[in-house]
Amino acid sequence: MVRLNFILIPLLLAAGISCAKKGGDSQETSVLRPLSRIELKSAEISAYMPQNRLLFSVGDSNNMDVVDLADPTKPVVKKTFSLDGEATSVSIHGNLIASSLLADPAWEDGFVELMQYVGEQPEDSSVVVGVKKIGTYKVCSHPDMITFTPDGKALLVACEGEPSEDGKINPPGGVAIVSLDDATFMDISPVVTVVPFDDVDVEPEYITVSKDSKWAWVSLQENNAIARIDVIGKKLDGVFDLGYVDHSKAGFGLDAIKDGKIRIENAFIRGLRQPDGIKSFETESSTFVVTANEGADVKNFDESKICGNEEMCKVKFGSRSISVFDGFSGKLIWDSGDALEREFARKYPKYFNWNSKKGKRKADARSDDKGCEPENIVIGTVNGRRLAFVGLERMSGVAVFDLTSIGTEHVAPKLVEYTMDPEDRGPEGMLFIDEKNSPLVGTPILIVNYEYSKSLVIYTIK
Repeated sequence: MVRLNFILIPLLLAAGISCAKKGGDSQETSVLRPLSRIELKSAEISAYMPQNRLLFSVGDSNNMDVVDLADPTKPVVKKTFSLDGEATSVSIHGNLIASSLLADPAWEDGFVELMQYVGEQPEDSSVVVGVKKIGTYKVCSHPDMITFTPDGKALLVACEGEPSEDGKINPPGGVAIVSLDDATFMDISPVVTVVPFDDVDVEPEYITVSKDSKWAWVSLQENNAIARIDVIGKKLDGVFDLGYVDHSKAGFGLDAIKDGKIRIENAFIRGLRQPDGIKSFETESSTFVVTANEGADVKNFDESKICGNEEMCKVKFGSRSISVFDGFSGKLIWDSGDALEREFARKYPKYFNWNSKKGKRKADARSDDKGCEPENIVIGTVNGRRLAFVGLERMSGVAVFDLTSIGTEHVAPKLVEYTMDPEDRGPEGMLFIDEKNSPLVGTPILIVNYEYSKSLVIYTIK
């Protein structure tokens, strides 16, 4: 049983057709166009090596798939090789590849496996797929996400510290910083530092890092909070609460009733954001963190912590929205409210709040739970516009928001489009690749790993 630690603040302001198409339910879109699709054994998280046009993908096994994107219209699995444990995430910097691995049992301290891509090798070589292992290093309990800092001098690992199946063992969560100042040498011995959270029960979920590699933000999903890490000082710099969405307010309605109908309306419900994926971006004067407000799996929650003595008040986990926060003050800048649900109802009513995990079209199946479950988010600049691409785990598909106006007074961001193909279900990992690094010369692309359907889809971006 996870112990939740909340610091409550008020809500601050309101605010394609598939290339592998089998059915007739996806629709043409103006921003995202499916370019190609491939099925993978490991289809949860990917990382891209631009200089070699290779994609490395992992998920729920000890295997890593290497996908050749030399021709992105026809991606090919080049090789599959084994890792030293069940992989949960992968990240790349230069020719270095790092993967986070679970221990067995999973609640014990996990590992980081560090590798180097050394190019094509002869068939009789001991080096697998041109990848040479550097080492495996112990970090903290249940490492779930890994990322290089932009300067490549460190690896950051979010360790959830999930309890054992019987609940008798509940290890601490934390963030491991693996120093890699000498990572170009094959005999390196990285220094691993686990950032303490002062005995607070946290389960770090996702990490985003500033461009200058000095700051990192970590989503604490079960705690409905974000932690800020001083990467250079290797210490916790602060924690800010993410508050809740008041679904009784105009622009923040939801369909909370599972009755086979679309009923987006205001209700006396407060939705804790509890994000999974987060992403930071910077303007001239500020740093912002965008959150995909999925909601946590929590049982036996005391609603009085949020509702007080208000008898009619109910609490739901996840707000079915994305939010933008100031990365240093923690101030809420904007929330998308009910824009996503209204777009689902308009564009895909037959799939409205369906459960893509099961793969059966049953509209309204998730309305009484967490709805669409925004899972992950990536941000990129295309033709001068700052676009956020949001993967929706249960509703599936990708929503595109224009965040160019963030930091400009009186101009709100907007939902540009939403696209979904029921053949590709459960987006998990997402990669934005700009036109300079794209395997499709001069054209930015979005790569999405679909966990449920075990597929990977490449989209062009206009």
